[in-house]
Parts: sequence; C-alpha cells; structure tokens
Amino acid sequence: MMQILEILISGITQGAVYCVVAVGLSLVYGASRILNFAHGSLYSLGGFLAWYLVVGGPGLPLWLAFLLILPVLALTGVVIERAIIRPLRGSDNWKINTIMVTLGLAFIIENGLQLVFGPGTRTIPPFVEGSLSIGGITITWYKLSIFVISLALVGTLELFLSSTRYGQAVRAVSQDMQGANQVGINVNQVFSTTFALSVVLTGVAGILLAPVFLVSPLGGWAPFLKAFVIVVLGGLGSTKGAFVAAFILAVLEAFVIFYIGPSWAMPAWLLMLIIVLMVRPKGLFGVWEN
Repeated sequence: MMQILEILISGITQGAVYCVVAVGLSLVYGASRILNFAHGSLYSLGGFLAWYLVVGGPGLPLWLAFLLILPVLALTGVVIERAIIRPLRGSDNWKINTIMVTLGLAFIIENGLQLVFGPGTRTIPPFVEGSLSIGGITITWYKLSIFVISLALVGTLELFLSSTRYGQAVRAVSQDMQGANQVGINVNQVFSTTFALSVVLTGVAGILLAPVFLVSPLGGWAPFLKAFVIVVLGGLGSTKGAFVAAFILAVLEAFVIFYIGPSWAMPAWLLMLIIVLMVRPKGLFGVWEN
C-alpha cells in the first residue's frame, strides 16, 4: 500500500509540470486555432537560459534567474506571434502554413541552442535540497516545490481567464473571433498575449524540470509530444481538459514505469488516448468552437 502511495505521489507531482506545458499549448490553440510545433523547443530554450544564468554564466540563484527569464520568454512569444504567425493569418491554407512555419522554427531554435551551448546535455542544481518524510513516504523538497509552483501558475492563469476583463476577451476570441472583433476586442492583441503566456508556461516548465532531467537542445520533442497527447485527450482548446488529462496520464505513466518499464510509458499514453477518443471523439471536455 505504501508503495502504491509513493507511485501515486510521484505521478501527481510530475502531472503538475506536464499540466503547465500542456495548458500553454492548449491556450494558443483555443484562442487562435494554431498548433505551435515549436512549443517543445521553447521548453528547451527556457532550460538553457536558466542553465546559463545559474551555471554557465553569472552564477545567479535559480529563483533570481527564474524572475529574469520570465519577461524574456514573454517577449519571445510576442515576437513569434507578430513577426511569424500574424503575417500568415488570413492567407490561403494559413493553418497548414502555420504548422510548417512553427515546425521550421523548432529546428531553428534547436540548431541555435546547439551552436550557442553545444550538442551536449546540461543540468542545474535545485534551489532547495533535502526531502520530507511522512508516514514512511519520502518526497524531495524540490519536487514538492515544483508541484506547488506549477499549480500556482495554472491556477493563476485560470483565474485570469475567468475573472478578469482581458481574460474574458481571450475567451470571447476563442469562441467567436469575428464577433469579438465586431464588439471592439483587439483580436491581434489577444493573440500576442496568448502566445506570450504560452511561451512563458512552457519555458517555466523547462526551468523547473532542468534540475530533475538533463537539458538538451533536442530535448523538446518529448515534452511537445506529451503536451499534444494531453491536449487532445483533454479536448482541443480546453485548459480545464488539459489540466485533468495531465494528471491522469502522469499517474498512469508513474505506474507503468514502475511495474513494466520506462519504454512502455508513451505506448500506454497513446493507448489511453485511443480508448478515450473512441468513447469521446472530442476529448474529455470537448473543444472551444470558433
């Protein structure tokens, strides 16, 4: 029984970080119907920026590097939307073109990281050491910290979307872009904001997981694939669905890794996705309609 609880806790703590990555991808798709294939590369970018500030450069504390990187990630999201995505919107086959462009952007970011930092992997020391033992169950303070930070980020985003005027504008654009434009909502500004938030979220996940996993220039594809499966399972465009699906799949992954092996984790995810889509083709919580 104690072993099962430890596996469950491990899955839940991992699920919080998966949730941050997936919610960012879901947010952009929900607002603009854009599937950003560079999402995983931006995850790696966040990890490498943190590594440079903490280990490879000025040697800042991780929490300070974290605060300095946030505006950089937000600005990166705005630049991507305005310089790369916005010119494509409204053209013929713009959704397919956007996929191709963001896929190319992913390769550019990956190669840029390799040129600047080299092809090797990096790691970052956690900002808190030690572990907590309760009733025979042990969890590191760092994993507990990233669990709390991840939930705080997702909770703040959900509060922003549901309780603020600007958040309601984002929801309005996601539901009816033309109608939102007609009532005076600046649709382009909403797109820039959602991209900025999305890049911040995935970059933050890269920073939080850097002390746990190695940071690699090519390491963004696994987080992207997992985020994509989570978003589809939860319902394309549904941040609530991404939240629930992230924890379901993370707990499933924890049990599969422990009882069968790590190589079976992704097949188990895909099997779960197939089963759910057979019953609910739109995912657990449907989609936002334009």
